Amino acid sequence: MARFHGVLVHDHWPAYIRFDCLHAFCNAHHLRELIAIAETIPSQPPWAEDMIALLCEANALTIEARAAGFAALPGPMVLDIQTRYDAILKVAKACNPAREPPPGTRKRVRQSPAYNLVKRLSEKREAVLRFVTDLRVPFDNNLAERDVRMPKLKQKVSGCFRCVQGVAHFAIIRSYLSTLRKQSADIFKSLVLTFQGSPPMPQLAFE
Repeated sequence: MARFHGVLVHDHWPAYIRFDCLHAFCNAHHLRELIAIAETIPSQPPWAEDMIALLCEANALTIEARAAGFAALPGPMVLDIQTRYDAILKVAKACNPAREPPPGTRKRVRQSPAYNLVKRLSEKREAVLRFVTDLRVPFDNNLAERDVRMPKLKQKVSGCFRCVQGVAHFAIIRSYLSTLRKQSADIFKSLVLTFQGSPPMPQLAFE
C-alpha cells in the first residue's frame, strides 16, 4: 500500500485511515447507520431521514453527470450539497450532545451511536462527500466487496484451498471474469472463446 496513490474507498476502519493516500468513506455503510437511527430513535428531529435523502440525491446527480460525460459536477451544485449537508449536521449535533463523565471523574464515557455517526460525518466531511467532488470516486465500496465475495464463498464451501497454485489459478480466473464484466463483455461468449484458445483480452488502462 505504500505505492498506492489513488483514492481508497472503505468503511472508515481506523486501520485503513493510516494509509497515506486520499480516502473516501463508503456511503452504503452510512445509509445503514442512518436508517437504524431513524427507526430506533423516532423522537429525534428527522435529520437522519434528511441526510439519507441528500446522500441519495447527490448519488443520483453524480450518476447522471457521468452518463452525460461530465468530469465534475458544477461548482454551485457541489456547494449546495455541502451547505445542506452542514445544515443537517447542525440539527443532528443539537439533539445528540456528547455524554459527559460524572462530576469529579475523568472516566471515558461511552457515546451513543448517533453521536459517533454525527461526529464522523462532521469531522470527515471531505471523505464522505468525495464522490461529489471527484466523479471518479464511487458512492460506496460495494463493488470491491462483491469482488472478494467469491473467494470467501469458496473458502466457506471447501474450507480452504489445497495448494498455493490453486489459489493463484482461482484468483486469475475471478479477476479476469470480473474485469470483463466491468467492461460489459458477454461472459458466456468470452468463456467459449477462451476454451477455443482465443480468450478476449480486457482493455487495460495505465496511469
